[in-house]
Amino acid sequence: MAHSHGRASGAHHASPHASPSGRPNVTVRALFGGKEGGSQSSPPSPDARKEGPQAKEAERSSLVNEEIVYFIFQLDLDTQLQRALNYEAYEQAKEVRAKRERVDEAVGLMRERKAANVAGAKAGDAGTAPALSAADYAAEGLTLRTAMARAVEKEDYKEAGRLKALLGALEAQAKKAASVAESISGGAAFAPRLRLGQRVVHSVHGYRGVVVGWDAQCCESEEWVATSGAAALPKGTKQPYYHVLVERRDWEYDAYQPPVAYVAQEQLWAPEFGSPPPAACAAELAGLKAGQVGGDGGGDSGSAAAPAWVELFGKEPLEHPYMYILFLGQDARGDFVPCRQLRDKYAVQRRDVFQPGSDDE
Repeated sequence: MAHSHGRASGAHHASPHASPSGRPNVTVRALFGGKEGGSQSSPPSPDARKEGPQAKEAERSSLVNEEIVYFIFQLDLDTQLQRALNYEAYEQAKEVRAKRERVDEAVGLMRERKAANVAGAKAGDAGTAPALSAADYAAEGLTLRTAMARAVEKEDYKEAGRLKALLGALEAQAKKAASVAESISGGAAFAPRLRLGQRVVHSVHGYRGVVVGWDAQCCESEEWVATSGAAALPKGTKQPYYHVLVERRDWEYDAYQPPVAYVAQEQLWAPEFGSPPPAACAAELAGLKAGQVGGDGGGDSGSAAAPAWVELFGKEPLEHPYMYILFLGQDARGDFVPCRQLRDKYAVQRRDVFQPGSDDE
């Protein structure tokens, strides 16, 4: 790898924000013992801030930021837990486990909101979001089957029939939940065009970023879809949407929300696509030699013949407060190497690119 930067557990630098959906958020302050409305000042209401995001920042997403921050907290707590166990500090380990469980609970609620958004309903409405995880559905089903078997042994067929009806309803709910979950993840067959750590440019607004995750389709709220203009895109919301850390210098400073975007696949460009860069990149590519990049747009991400990011934009790293937590460093092409836990989350293998002629090649 061309560069390797150490990661520190910096979860305290980040803070998730309330989702535009109807369900109240489990905030970081609430998770770790703070009280809402305490001495810390809360972000002003939208009316108290600027009228609305500029056009190029319309894809700013509090929901995606929340998901990333919870992931960072999980990393940090796992590190704390391992340290406590190494030093046989079992009381401290118990406290850390309790915090981890609360974060996991918050992650579950966040996933429910995403599922409800995909289902086209506001989170919190009865019957819109899956109430249980896959493991919970399995456990509940086992409980009902056991109770039904006991009822049959006692020849209490009325009770057995009631339990059978409940089991049928549970299985239907589990099937629906699995379908919604697959619509978010895309299932095992889903293969996103972009990869973790890949550096990208917004094809319309020209801001730079790096991919830290994705959903198989848009999972944001109806309000966000309307504000961002996602529904007006040629492929709308039924296409991959990427979690993008935006170069902090490309967006205006916002004290209440880091530069995190949720961007449709058709709106992102990478040098490896083999197509000419979007007009929005004109300023950054002003010194580029004629003919250095081109093609018919048919190239795939990762094409060996396509130019690397460093060839077009140089070696300057992307500036964002989450970078040192989620990535190990840059590879020879200028993209970033995701940490193991982030790769595990999206079930992808590590991809190393070395400098030509290096000992690691």
